[in-house]
Amino acid sequence: MSNDVKITKVKPPVYIRDCMEGLISSEDPDRLETCLEVAEKLIRNNPSNLHEIAAEFTKILLHLQDSFCTVGFIGLRHRAMVALAVHCPIQVAEYLTNEFFEKNYNLRQRMDMLEVLAGAAQELSQPIDPKMKGNMGNPQPKVQETNTDTDTQHWRDIVQKRIESKTRRFVKGRTKPEPEPVQNKFSTVAANFFFPLLNFFDRKENTFDLLGEDTLVLQRLVYTLGVVMYAATNTLIARQMGAALLEFIWVLRYHQEPAVRQALLYAVTMVFLSLPGFILLSDLQTEVYEAKSWLEDTVGKDNNNECRKLAIQALVLLENIVKQEFSSGMSR
Repeated sequence: MSNDVKITKVKPPVYIRDCMEGLISSEDPDRLETCLEVAEKLIRNNPSNLHEIAAEFTKILLHLQDSFCTVGFIGLRHRAMVALAVHCPIQVAEYLTNEFFEKNYNLRQRMDMLEVLAGAAQELSQPIDPKMKGNMGNPQPKVQETNTDTDTQHWRDIVQKRIESKTRRFVKGRTKPEPEPVQNKFSTVAANFFFPLLNFFDRKENTFDLLGEDTLVLQRLVYTLGVVMYAATNTLIARQMGAALLEFIWVLRYHQEPAVRQALLYAVTMVFLSLPGFILLSDLQTEVYEAKSWLEDTVGKDNNNECRKLAIQALVLLENIVKQEFSSGMSR
């Protein structure tokens, strides 16, 4: 019957280690489902020993298989790993960025690692409303499903909204008060999420071919770097991250796969959005000029329509940044 309610005799675990044990050793589908359902809540309660077992718990979840067709398995597992990365960012980021390049992982697991890093970076970078401090509870980060057919449109929508927010408009009358500055919690750990992924992508010891046949993983890696870059907006490390990402993009700019080029165009746009205009046009002047030339080349010569559209968006954004800086300089 449609109104039937599932009844289970399994008691939900109260402690993190009991939950971990239930996920490791259970051949009982009810116990596994119960443990997985409460995993995120137990993690977000932030027990005192969480830092000690965060990497181990992440490993358990990463290797966990949906052997019993558990309802909502992907989302439950993803949210639990994101929660671990949010509460123990250094431990989990170190584990995932190291494991990403190791052997014995399938495509899905490598994509999972990147999606967890991106999800945690986004959550950590979100300002917390002081009025909501007493109601932080269990935020529900959205699961980023890997769907290359819809990724490009999703990116274009995000980029367009951020271009509009970056465009300076002159209006008469009273303006809205400036929002109160809030510390970016991601600032102290951004480097842990970013540089290990960037520095090891082309090393010879890698057990999979990012620059060859594993282009789907490369696409997701570039996208993740862009997400992490944007999460580091207004942090001290952002300039160094932006310079490194522009160099990375430059090496791959003419990749043969359109999906990878689209990811690169997304990433360069995230650099433009993440850094103040005066840094882009002074400290990173050479890199930005090279990026601009590539974008113009893409608009005129790329045979992929989506690539051309994304390049136009990036050029419009850069033009707005230049105009803003010029206007600011004139008013000083």
